[in-house]
Amino acid sequence: MSLASLIQNGVSVANTLTTALQATVTHKSYASNDKYNKPTYNTTSRTAIVDRNQKWVRDARGQEKLSLAKLTFPYPVTINERDLFTLPDSTEMPILNIKGVVDPTTNAEYAVEVFLG
Repeated sequence: MSLASLIQNGVSVANTLTTALQATVTHKSYASNDKYNKPTYNTTSRTAIVDRNQKWVRDARGQEKLSLAKLTFPYPVTINERDLFTLPDSTEMPILNIKGVVDPTTNAEYAVEVFLG
């Protein structure tokens, strides 16, 4: 069994064990810009561990920003920095930072952390 398989299995177990801790969030994934150059989105509901905690993080431009929440997806999910998330309390926040270790066998992250602010 390869290291990648062990990590995949471990993340799968973590996803199963944390199901009761996961809340439903709305993921608006960036699709394109319309003819007026306004972004358009595809909307999906996802489950994630929602951690409302303030933490300084660096955004995609390298600037320090205060993150107000962290979403942990204990499963592979594709997220773009232009996406938006709506938390269970209806708060909508932009993405500041995305973290995840890429599985070389699938080219997707094993699990994903998203910092919102």
